[in-house]
Amino acid sequence: MNGTKTHQSHTSLNSVRLRTACVLIAAGLLSSCNPFETSPYCGDYFTENASRVSRYNELGRGLVLHNPTNTTWLKCPAGMSLSSAGDCRGEPLYLSFDEAAAYAAEASEKSGQNIRLPSVSEMRALNEDACINPALDVRTFSSAVVENHWTSEESRTSGLLACAVYTYQGNSSCRESKSTPYPFMLVIERD
Repeated sequence: MNGTKTHQSHTSLNSVRLRTACVLIAAGLLSSCNPFETSPYCGDYFTENASRVSRYNELGRGLVLHNPTNTTWLKCPAGMSLSSAGDCRGEPLYLSFDEAAAYAAEASEKSGQNIRLPSVSEMRALNEDACINPALDVRTFSSAVVENHWTSEESRTSGLLACAVYTYQGNSSCRESKSTPYPFMLVIERD
């Protein structure tokens, strides 16, 4: 009988310890993270933080240099053109993966420059962690749309799928049907 009481008291003590640990962990998580708090929209974020140093250099003629990666980007999404005022005009193209790759190849051939779709890592390097919708520096990419954007990479598991980056938060997926029309940005390789 004593053995049963001892076992019950150990079980009860362990149960209390487990509940206490769970309460402490939950309290710690809730105190350090508000699950209802969301990141600000990048338009608002950069308006409120106008003095924040840009990670980009304007190179002129619609080109911007992303300093951390030394990658040159077209400021306007494919299909749009730069106006004399320096902003993008027109509508972004929404093309399938193969059409987007062909568009980049044709632009490269016609311009004599190496123009291509960005890799997933290049596209994700543009991500602004402090804000969303789109998670890009909207001072530089003011015409970026919140949408999946094609990259140069295809899925490793299926020839019917390719990789895209969703600009709302900068997440990537390699499970996008190649036939789905998405906008895309372009990179220019410079020496």
